[in-house]
Amino acid sequence: MEEVVIVRYSEIAVKGRHTRPRLERLLAKHIEEAMRRRGVEGRVERLQGRILIRDPSDSEKAAISAARVFGVKSTSPAKVVDFNGLDDLVEKAAEHFAPRVEGKVFRVTARRTGVHDFTSLDVEKELGARLLELGANRVDLHRPDYIAYVEVRGNRAYLYDRIIEGPGGLPLGSEEPTLVLFSGGFDSTAAAWLVMKRGSPADLVFFDIGVREVYNIMMEAAEALAREWIHGRRLKLYVVDFRDVASTVASNVRPKYRVLVMRRLMLVEAERIAVEKGYEALVTGESIGQVATQTVRNMRLIGSGVTLPVVRPVSGMDKDEVVRIVHRIGLYDIVSRQIEACRMGVDPTPRGDPAIFNDELGKVLGKYRIQVSEYEIGG
Repeated sequence: MEEVVIVRYSEIAVKGRHTRPRLERLLAKHIEEAMRRRGVEGRVERLQGRILIRDPSDSEKAAISAARVFGVKSTSPAKVVDFNGLDDLVEKAAEHFAPRVEGKVFRVTARRTGVHDFTSLDVEKELGARLLELGANRVDLHRPDYIAYVEVRGNRAYLYDRIIEGPGGLPLGSEEPTLVLFSGGFDSTAAAWLVMKRGSPADLVFFDIGVREVYNIMMEAAEALAREWIHGRRLKLYVVDFRDVASTVASNVRPKYRVLVMRRLMLVEAERIAVEKGYEALVTGESIGQVATQTVRNMRLIGSGVTLPVVRPVSGMDKDEVVRIVHRIGLYDIVSRQIEACRMGVDPTPRGDPAIFNDELGKVLGKYRIQVSEYEIGG
């Protein structure tokens, strides 16, 4: 039997006839890059509604590699059989699955693409009955120990028993670029991943206030994000030396407004970089009500100083949901070590007064120096 990896996508399939081929080509390109990065060989081909990896040097690694590509819904290592009619299909599939279902509670799940003189239900019933004859224990449609999947496309059937979840979404590069305010903590890491999942080739900007541990963990998180999830491009990281800004704010702004003023200045500087470098929007990890700076009132005060759109992918999530995303993408062990370094010695007011905020902001505007360094990661 021929070995292949089935790569599924969902959202691409509903795109128009001009957009869909472009996104399929982009997805295939990124799958090839993901395989090369992990040392896997194979031929990536586009089918109607699917992408196949043919002749993979390691089907398991190929499936896992493709499942790390934005736009991929799921992958499955599979065996392929040619058949002539339902009886032939059942016998060949039974030969493959019989050793795997022996003594087990199982079910058969089938689907078809093309014109046949049998239905998907026929495949499930006939193959299920044959596997029972060959030593399977019994059928349970709701709680099986094993699922035998059969996907029929024309006169070929793809046999598999594993589905590896991918991120879904759209291929990276199918949307316009965005710039993420990135600390390497839970919220900004989840926000960066989520906006990339929507196809935006996001880059990162980090505001360095001189805490070496924070910088090191941020770099580790950025490198892991690039290594595991970004294909077809190198991740750009802008590091803004914000030490003089922090010192100026701490010396001139009343305590309850220091963090709010710092956050506004970060957005203003991020926008300056974004406009200069051609990004279409800013992205933050703000979640409504999570901390005092992220009340609706304070997000308005902080964000009202910029004209670019500010995208907040995790704004409606609680902390547990954000943590689950970071677990899902494999960065928890890094991100969980990050510390909060921008509290300025006191908690901010949860509902800042716009007039007071503007007065405090005016005390520091133009009275500090910054320096921006640019790096490329991964690729």
